[in-house]
Amino acid sequence: MNQGLMRPVATWALWRMAAAAALIALTAVVASAQYCTPDQCDECSLCDTHLSCCHEPPELWLVNTRCLPRCSNLDEAFERISIKRWDPATRCFVKESVDSLIAQEANMPTLFFAHGNTLKHKGAMKQCWQLYNKFRCCPGKKRLVFWSWPAQIVYKRPLLRPRELILKNLRIKFVYSEHQGYYMAKILERMSFTQRVTAGGHSYGAIIAASAAHYLGGGELRGRVLAGGMPVERPNFRVMNISGAFDNDAMDPGKRYGQSFVAAAKVLNTRNATDKTLDNWPRVSYRGRRAIGVTGINANVLGEYSPKLCQITMTRDVGRSHYIEEHLASRKLTNLMCCFAFPECAACAMAIQDGTAPAPETAADLPVPRMPGQFAAGNSDRRELALDAAYAGDDDGPVLRLLRRGR
Repeated sequence: MNQGLMRPVATWALWRMAAAAALIALTAVVASAQYCTPDQCDECSLCDTHLSCCHEPPELWLVNTRCLPRCSNLDEAFERISIKRWDPATRCFVKESVDSLIAQEANMPTLFFAHGNTLKHKGAMKQCWQLYNKFRCCPGKKRLVFWSWPAQIVYKRPLLRPRELILKNLRIKFVYSEHQGYYMAKILERMSFTQRVTAGGHSYGAIIAASAAHYLGGGELRGRVLAGGMPVERPNFRVMNISGAFDNDAMDPGKRYGQSFVAAAKVLNTRNATDKTLDNWPRVSYRGRRAIGVTGINANVLGEYSPKLCQITMTRDVGRSHYIEEHLASRKLTNLMCCFAFPECAACAMAIQDGTAPAPETAADLPVPRMPGQFAAGNSDRRELALDAAYAGDDDGPVLRLLRRGR
C-alpha cells in the first residue's frame, strides 16, 4: 500500500524538478535576450585564476571637488581643485597640486576612479580604501587617483512625494557628474600618456569617466568644450565603466558621449540584466532608455570602434546587486581590472598560464592601512538613510518600495 502511495509522490516530485529546471532555463534565455552581443574582450584572460594579493599597494592620490562650483565657472574653479597624496610613512594625506600629479605620470600607470551616487566624503573614502587594498592583487608599480565629488543628497524636503524627490536628486546628480567629467578631462588633457592612463568609475562615477573621455575626444556637453580636446585616439588611454548609470546608447558614435570611443584605445564595460537598482533607470532617463550597466553597449553599432570594446556580464558574480563591494569581491572582475588598467598584470597573467610565474614578492614593510577611523562611513539622519537605501536599491528601503509600487 505504501508503495502505491509513493509512486504518485515520486512522479509529482519529478514533475516539480522538471518544471523548476524549465523555469531556470527560461529565465536564462530571457536574461540573455536582453544583450545585443555576447561578451567580448581581448585582454588577458584570467577568469577565476587566483592572484596573490601580497603585492605592493598602489600609490594613492585623492582629488576632492566637493568645495568647487558644480555647474558654472568650472575653468576658474579648476585652479582651486584639492589634490592630496597618501604618505604611508606618516599615515596621512599630503597636499599636492595638479602639476605634481602630472609630474608623476611617466613613472607608473594611473587609474582615475570616481565613486557612485549619494556618498558623502566619509562614505567615499571607505570605498577608496577598499579599492586601495584590493589593488594589492595587481603586480607592479601603479597609481590610484580616487575622485571624491559632491554626490551627497541635495534635496531633503519631507518625504511627502518620495518618488518625485528621488527623481529630482537623481537628475541633478546626473548634471553634476557631467560637469565633474569636465574637471577630470582638464587633468587628462595635460597628460602625455607615456604610461597607461584609465578613467573609470562606478554607477554615476562612470558618467564622469565617459564624459571626460568624450571631452578629451573633442566632444561637446551642455555648451562646453575642452580646450585641447581633439577627435583623435590617445595612446594608452582607456575607459572603465563598472555598472554604469546612464543611457545604454550614450557612448555610441554620434550620441551623447560618442567621442569617448574616438579618444580611448579601449573601453571596459560591465553589464548585469538583473541589477535591481538600474532596473529603474528608464524612469530616470529623459529618453526612457535602459541603463548601460544593464544591457551593455551594442557592439553592432560601433563600426570601426567595435574592437575597442571589452565587455563582460557580471550576473553570475554579483546577482542582483549594484554595490561596488560585490563587484570587487568578484575574482573575475578584479583580475580584469588589474589587466585592463595596469599592463604589468598582463605579463603576470601570461606567466601564470604558462606556469612560469615567480613566487610573489614580499609586501612592503609598511603596513597597508585599513580605513582610518576619521573616514568611517554612516549617516545618523534617518531620512537620509531611507534615501540612501532607495538610491542603492536596498530592498528594505521604504522609499524604494513606494517607488517600485509606482506611488
